[in-house]
Amino acid sequence: MGEKIHERNTKIYKPEIDICPFCGQKLSYRYTISNKVIQFSAGAYIRVKNLGYGCNHCEHNKEIYFSQTAAKFCIKGYTYSSKVIALIYYYKMKHYSREQICDIFFNLGIEISDRNVDLIYNKYAKQFNLDYKKNIIDNYDNMLKKYNQIRISIDSIRIEDIAFISIRNFFTGEQIGLHKFNYEDDFNIKKLLNEYISKELNITYIFTVREMFKVAIIVKELASDDCKIVAFEKH
Repeated sequence: MGEKIHERNTKIYKPEIDICPFCGQKLSYRYTISNKVIQFSAGAYIRVKNLGYGCNHCEHNKEIYFSQTAAKFCIKGYTYSSKVIALIYYYKMKHYSREQICDIFFNLGIEISDRNVDLIYNKYAKQFNLDYKKNIIDNYDNMLKKYNQIRISIDSIRIEDIAFISIRNFFTGEQIGLHKFNYEDDFNIKKLLNEYISKELNITYIFTVREMFKVAIIVKELASDDCKIVAFEKH
């Protein structure tokens, strides 16, 4: 019932890549990966459909590809955008009570219970403790063995003086690492991203934030000339 009341419009996303990474033939629609109403930080309620595509031309026809933009908005297990989730962590980090956080969100037009504030914070906080160095090795090795290439997505969210940087496996959506920095800390942001991106690595595609954003500029500097950098769409 809540979705019918609050839903404003629907955004439909196809995979940003429409060519099979194995045979180079055009991908075709298979089924909808996710279809849910997401609350965004500006107070909008938008139904986001993430369409899954597959290849009908080679033996890898069971592989399903999806939109990185939609996946960035629709994090599995949440009905809030990635920025709303980061905002919860940010306010908790600043020692706001959950009641204060609920009040802030209420004024933004976002519905959330104080219980959900705690649940989301605890779940998100655990992601900063991922063994990202091991995840890099495991995910990159698996991608190279299976697809003969590496594709990742890098999302960066700025809240006041903090930059939250998330890196995910393009093919599976698995979170490889989640990090936070002072926004002006170019040195350590670049040092961190250099662990994920190297000119020697066979990184074919990187999906990232808007083109002129700080992190995107660093990514371009670190990536090889052959690497294609694709900006997320804005909803």
